[in-house]
Amino acid sequence: MTREATIRSGLTIRKNGLQYKSLVDQYFADMNGTKGPSPGSLTVSLAGVAVDFSELTTPALCRIVNYDTANTLHYGISDGTEFYPLGEIQAGESYVIRLSSLLGRSVAIVGTGSGTYDGGTYQLFLKADVAPIVCSVEAFDA
Repeated sequence: MTREATIRSGLTIRKNGLQYKSLVDQYFADMNGTKGPSPGSLTVSLAGVAVDFSELTTPALCRIVNYDTANTLHYGISDGTEFYPLGEIQAGESYVIRLSSLLGRSVAIVGTGSGTYDGGTYQLFLKADVAPIVCSVEAFDA
């Protein structure tokens, strides 16, 4: 299958003397699987929640939506003990990302070893900043 998904992205900033406008990029992505969107709506607590992608074979294209009107949603990776924040989605925002095909594994950094190390459990993890947040994670098979 080819070009089943369409992704569009652009950025415009106007603040004081700063004027910036990127081109609006549009590209097409292949989708071999047929499952998604998964897992759907989630309530994220201050302690956080691991995102369950068990319905998907290989999660890839993913949209994360923060439905809260005041609070920020943090996303990153958890090893079950520690949370490693990567980004945030502020109130009312949504973003499309492509999840790594290596999600769930750790990979040795060049020069310190070789190959993939599967010695732990690593998951996409969401955490609320001030109060519980209702969000949506809509991932699709690669």
